[in-house]
Amino acid sequence: MIVAAAISLSTALLLFASPAPARLAPFSSAVPGQPPPAPWRVFTLPKQPLHTRYEIVALEGGTVLRATAEASYANLVHPLSDERAQRLRWRWRVERPVEGSDLTRKDGDDVPARVCALFDVPLERLHFGDRLIIILARALFNVQLPAAAICYVWDRELPPGTWLANAYTDRVQMLVLRRGRYGNWFEETRDLASDFVHAFPYEARGGVAPLAAIGLSADADNTGRRALAYFGDLVLEGR
Repeated sequence: MIVAAAISLSTALLLFASPAPARLAPFSSAVPGQPPPAPWRVFTLPKQPLHTRYEIVALEGGTVLRATAEASYANLVHPLSDERAQRLRWRWRVERPVEGSDLTRKDGDDVPARVCALFDVPLERLHFGDRLIIILARALFNVQLPAAAICYVWDRELPPGTWLANAYTDRVQMLVLRRGRYGNWFEETRDLASDFVHAFPYEARGGVAPLAAIGLSADADNTGRRALAYFGDLVLEGR
């Protein structure tokens, strides 16, 4: 049971790399046709055959990131160096939603656009069962899995403002920010500290944990469908 939970955890949580600068590398500084600028890196699962594509493109006079999912899964992750939670600002646009997605079920756990904040929660703050799962998952997959993540998602049916746990693990809490309204840019600003307290009240009793990484993705592996989204620069701001 614990091994199965660990595998589910590795499926749902984003992987992150070694420590990096505290600020997020802007997509607008990259050259269209090139991969996202370092230290952004693509991570996927060992047995995942199809990977979401992340490309820098020119669009409407600007330079942005395009995420294309075709029955695929992969995350684009930017590690951070002991960054304290603050506001995260970005803009995004969905051109193609994931038909048949349903975030309440494992077989429908796909989104056209997702932005995640990964928190470096000390293990001693976790419930014993959660602590054991994290330790085992890190040992099994040889990665430093973060112990908590908040993912802001663009969903097909759930109304904006809906909080729910990921279908695989409650170590990932999701907040629906947008529904429908495809082909339009939207600006978002989130207070990461407030959202952490809301999503993980037990862990927040020791204070808001520092950020380990910021990630984003589009995925359609569970439904076998397609998705297309664009992301502008992600910016961390002071409180």
